[in-house]
Amino acid sequence: MAEAFRKKATPGKVPELVSGLAHDRPITDGVKLQVIDELCVGCSYCLMACKDDALIVEGLCEVIDENCTDCLRCLLWCPTGALVYS
Repeated sequence: MAEAFRKKATPGKVPELVSGLAHDRPITDGVKLQVIDELCVGCSYCLMACKDDALIVEGLCEVIDENCTDCLRCLLWCPTGALVYS
């Protein structure tokens, strides 16, 4: 792994979860899925993982908040740690 990439890459902070029948979701009020543009490489792994049409990848990833169900699939599939909750 390139040293420059290693210094920038981060797994992000995974929010505390509460289990539910549909899926796990963050329980901290006010946090939402965000993209760290400097880490996004436009690979579209997040887009392939998202089943809720909550992401657009045109060069960089963008989150459509009203479609996001906080299922965390995109966050888990992002290879660079560009998706985080804050």
